[in-house]
Amino acid sequence: MSVISSFLAVLCSAVLLSLGISNEYLHFGSALFGIIALIPLYTAFCISPTRRRTALMFGALIAFVHLCSSFWLAYFENFAIFTLGASSVAYLFLGFLFGHWFYYGMKLPLSLRPFAFAGLWTLWEWFKGSGFVAYPWGSLSMTTLSLRPLIQIADITGVWGITFLIALISALLAEIIRAAARLTADFSKPQGRPLLRPLAFTAALLLLINGYGLFRIYQKRTPQQNLNLVLVQQNTDPWVSGLDLFFDNLYNTQQLTEQAITESPVKPDLIVWNESSLAYGYDQFQDYYRQLPFKESFTDFLQRMDIPILTGSPLLQDAEREKYSNAVYLIAADGTVLDTYSKIQLICFAEYIPFIDHPFVQRFFDSLVGFSSGWAPGTEYKAMTFTAQNGNDIRFAAPICFEDAFPTLCADLHNQKSNILINLTNDSWSKTASAEYQHFAVAYFRAIELRTPLVRSTNGGYTCVVDPVGTVTASLPLFTADALSVSVPTYPYRRTFYAQWKDWLPALFLAIALISAAAYRFNPAFCKKAVVYMEHPLARLSLAARKKRQQKRLWKKVWFRKRRKLIKEFRE
Repeated sequence: MSVISSFLAVLCSAVLLSLGISNEYLHFGSALFGIIALIPLYTAFCISPTRRRTALMFGALIAFVHLCSSFWLAYFENFAIFTLGASSVAYLFLGFLFGHWFYYGMKLPLSLRPFAFAGLWTLWEWFKGSGFVAYPWGSLSMTTLSLRPLIQIADITGVWGITFLIALISALLAEIIRAAARLTADFSKPQGRPLLRPLAFTAALLLLINGYGLFRIYQKRTPQQNLNLVLVQQNTDPWVSGLDLFFDNLYNTQQLTEQAITESPVKPDLIVWNESSLAYGYDQFQDYYRQLPFKESFTDFLQRMDIPILTGSPLLQDAEREKYSNAVYLIAADGTVLDTYSKIQLICFAEYIPFIDHPFVQRFFDSLVGFSSGWAPGTEYKAMTFTAQNGNDIRFAAPICFEDAFPTLCADLHNQKSNILINLTNDSWSKTASAEYQHFAVAYFRAIELRTPLVRSTNGGYTCVVDPVGTVTASLPLFTADALSVSVPTYPYRRTFYAQWKDWLPALFLAIALISAAAYRFNPAFCKKAVVYMEHPLARLSLAARKKRQQKRLWKKVWFRKRRKLIKEFRE
């Protein structure tokens, strides 16, 4: 396979995967594109002649998918050079390093090769979505929102089991196509039809998983109580600032909230605004909020509504260094702060800058983008408690913005005996439908993994409620100023298998990969090359023409020319 053909296959896979992920045309993605996306890549891997080319193909694929699906990162104003440019280069490099594993995985016998490919792809997505530079976007699981029975397995394996299944199906489809094109002997009777066993195993596995999914979907659940919420979508421009404009927007938000409360059939238990509704820290600027907006101050509004509110606002962590955290406040109707939670998982280069305490790094970013500060990370996993209108206490966890994209972090929050996840977000700075729906597609699986309701209250979208089996029960259209009064059934706290053991599946794959690598290192016969039956490229030439072509190729080799020169000198 030529270099051009290899990278055309990579480009084809990148485009298909980007179409499978939520985009401007397919808002909730396409499972079909997700399932077939890796077929060209797998085929190219099978006939890649060198380890370097395999690694380059994988690195290029990851960079292309990042550019095509996360193009909206370029709208992060002064930081676009880092959020999109530097991240794409970084993924090209990291993908190249990781791609070496695929070269060895494709050497396995046919009965293992598709499983190795799927396991390694799952490991990559786990690696990409973990750590302080984690970015779990551009994943195969984001293409599967429509496969409701299949994705119920997330409460056991997390999204990693879904990723593994989709990659496995792609790999097997590629093997079927190769066999149908007679590039391999996968269905050859003399060779024992080696493709039948993995196909039969995968079919049985899919039947079992879909059966489990149908059982979970139709399982009867008895709610502990109904939580009545008012979700307010402000739809303000996050790039426009100013004290007067902020308090004008705040008053408009109060009006939207009051309208929804008035239209609600019952008195709400809680008002939920978004991540940056109170842009000036509530703990430091309470005097402002007691007086402003002029038409009706924020504190007076709360007292008149007589309902507690959950809203985002900066929280001072270190007064000496002027370090703030991105936080949410639970505020009582009388204006007192009941509890706060500070964001733990910060987005690299968007919310914090690595090594920013170093003077050289500070000077560099000051000169490049005009500032060199960021949020201070939170340190405590916690659930907050408030009393509903019926007198019962409700415990909830409040992951902030992109935190609802991280499975283990949400599991740790849920394990504080939370009854519901309430996410406050403001990523409308992107001003694209792709960004809003992609964030939803990543966060969506938290409801299934933890079997708990997920509520998302955002600035511009996607504001919605998701039940424990993944049904979107209520939502607001993107980029509209509106409010939603909803009644959300809550259930007694229960720890799912995934909440208990978290990322056990990719950890298992990692252990298998390391053991296999060690076995391969000390016993090369452990990973024999797959038997591939292909017609020799020169088979159709005559014997004389074939010898002439082979001789011409040999003369291009330096070692051959040197050897001929030595023979000639010896004869002379």
